[in-house]
Amino acid sequence: MEPCELKRADDKDFLKLLFEKYPQMKKMEKLVKGFKNLFKTKKDGTLKTWIEEVFESDCGLNNFAKNLLKDYDAVNNAVITNISNGQVEGQVNRIKTIKRKMYGKAGFQLLRKMVLAKSA
Repeated sequence: MEPCELKRADDKDFLKLLFEKYPQMKKMEKLVKGFKNLFKTKKDGTLKTWIEEVFESDCGLNNFAKNLLKDYDAVNNAVITNISNGQVEGQVNRIKTIKRKMYGKAGFQLLRKMVLAKSA
């Protein structure tokens, strides 16, 4: 966040002092904004570049970057595509909620009917 984006003058002053006293914080802010922008630009290869910048900067994001490298393909796919499993997760949550409500009341056949009735 740039100090001008903040609403209160106290927050602006605090960030200004923080960035002056600890230049690493300014670098970290830039890297965090860069990570957020990866998901907006959706370009292949930008994640690798961002991770290299983190390792060169020597700020507190090195462990985060190492963990991204462990599952690089999955993270990179999340960066470059618009595909989400949110719909599937929502359906799973809905089915589990129905199952919890019916716990101990009836068998699988009634659960099946409840799930199918709710989805229609």
